[in-house]
Amino acid sequence: MDTSGSLHTHPPASEAMVTETSSSAPVFQPFYISVVDEEDYTGCLDTEHADQLLKEYQQREGVDLQQLMSESFANEGDNEKYEKSQVKSRDHTFHKFMKRISVCHEQILRYSWGGQPLFITSPPANINKGVPACGNCGSNRIFEFQLMPALVTMLQSDSGVSVEFGTAIVYTCERSCWPTDHQTPLEEFIFVQEDPDQRLFK
Repeated sequence: MDTSGSLHTHPPASEAMVTETSSSAPVFQPFYISVVDEEDYTGCLDTEHADQLLKEYQQREGVDLQQLMSESFANEGDNEKYEKSQVKSRDHTFHKFMKRISVCHEQILRYSWGGQPLFITSPPANINKGVPACGNCGSNRIFEFQLMPALVTMLQSDSGVSVEFGTAIVYTCERSCWPTDHQTPLEEFIFVQEDPDQRLFK
């Protein structure tokens, strides 16, 4: 299934909650998006080329990886402790984010109406209380979709505006309400998390 549309956004806020207004937003080049269910994508990666390279490496270097792996299993307990301490010393939320998207690094959008967003860094404890009610009907807003880091390099605006974000999480009206004139887009709520790597350059 394909879908198209133009994206509208403001310059990112650092770990801030921002409300989108369409009047002053730059217009970005539209794209067609190929839609794939995450469950269908998992386990479908083609590893034939990687397997061939591994086989050639073992033959060229005279290395038996199976033997090396079986020897390393003797110290598996120590390795697990080391790996766990590595994750604890970093941002656990970021590690979870990277592990989840590793099946498809090029994904630019995750959609799950009423589902749970995939945070790139730990969100505020009161994130749900901070999401305002729908300005049109007063109902709660719920998570609908989020923009992913891979999209940043693809965004080209009509005014040359550059955009940087880790993920932009969009909350919409749980009733999917629409204005009476059915023409004017409704204002929705976006929670923007910066790319953790950007902190290194500030």
